[in-house]
Amino acid sequence: MTPELPGWFFDGSTSRRIPARLEVDAGQWAVTADDGQLLAGPSPVTAVKLSSRLGNTPRFLDFPGAGRFETSHNDAIDELLRGTDAHQGLAYRLESSWRLVLLSLVLAIAFAWGGIRYGIPALAETLAFRLPASVGTHLGDGTLALLDRAALKPSALPAARQQALRARFLAFAQATDPSLTVDIQFRDAARSLGANALALPSGTLVFTDQLVSLADHDDELLAVLAHELGHLERRHALRHVLQSSGLGLVILVVTGDVSSISASVSAIPVVLAELGYSRAFEYEADRYAAQALAAQNIPASRLTALLERLERASDCHGKDQECPAASPDGRWAGYLSTHPSTAERRQALQ
Repeated sequence: MTPELPGWFFDGSTSRRIPARLEVDAGQWAVTADDGQLLAGPSPVTAVKLSSRLGNTPRFLDFPGAGRFETSHNDAIDELLRGTDAHQGLAYRLESSWRLVLLSLVLAIAFAWGGIRYGIPALAETLAFRLPASVGTHLGDGTLALLDRAALKPSALPAARQQALRARFLAFAQATDPSLTVDIQFRDAARSLGANALALPSGTLVFTDQLVSLADHDDELLAVLAHELGHLERRHALRHVLQSSGLGLVILVVTGDVSSISASVSAIPVVLAELGYSRAFEYEADRYAAQALAAQNIPASRLTALLERLERASDCHGKDQECPAASPDGRWAGYLSTHPSTAERRQALQ
């Protein structure tokens, strides 16, 4: 007979707990009340279901069809289990071995990294092409309304110039991909985005007056248009939003912070307005642009020529040298700020 272990017994029928003790005799485990009444067992240790040990938290012993015994005497339980066929459970074995703890940490980090690096983008791409067009329309219209209130002004380009560009842009888009629904808009962004072009998930393409003024040739603007059409065709804006929301979900799972999800949802218009696409998105749009331009006998160098001009304008701002007619606060780098370097893109387009 081994020493008795005090604890509490629950019969499974009521929430009442009964002061009890665990007795072990000849490999048989039993639970008796303080008055000697047999509450559970005797049962062989292999028939008793034990909870895994987690630090010094109480252990639970479930007897077959007879209720549960709870005790905080973990060391004594471990001693009783020594030499038996019973085991401590996976959680305890993981917790008790620093090698397994380290391995679990490495696997957890690798799984999280793989999910963020590959899993979320793949899922976002699948969802983006399955969502109805009304979702993109709603997000795009909301983003343009936000931009018009906070960052953009009506275009100062002459109406005839806007009409001519719009007609040529729409003809290029129709020839490139007739399935794309495109709406061309012009805005003045002298004090906000500067020289820039935006592709919204609704199919709206916004060209700023500053970008139009910087171009030496309309083919350069067509090259930018082809790049933005690549964003539309590959649904980069919608995928970007879904990826950001998916990252918020991962944070929720890891930290339990529900506010991360609500913050992600409420920030969707801001995410779209910034349009800080990943480098992979930009290179994908560049490849699309190169193919579209080649199909209409326009060299891809038209795109890099405008990008280089943007880069020079950005570099000369604030220096004692003649610069292009930039916006009052010198925001010529708007388009470049969310894209890979011009040198990298030129090499990729060759």
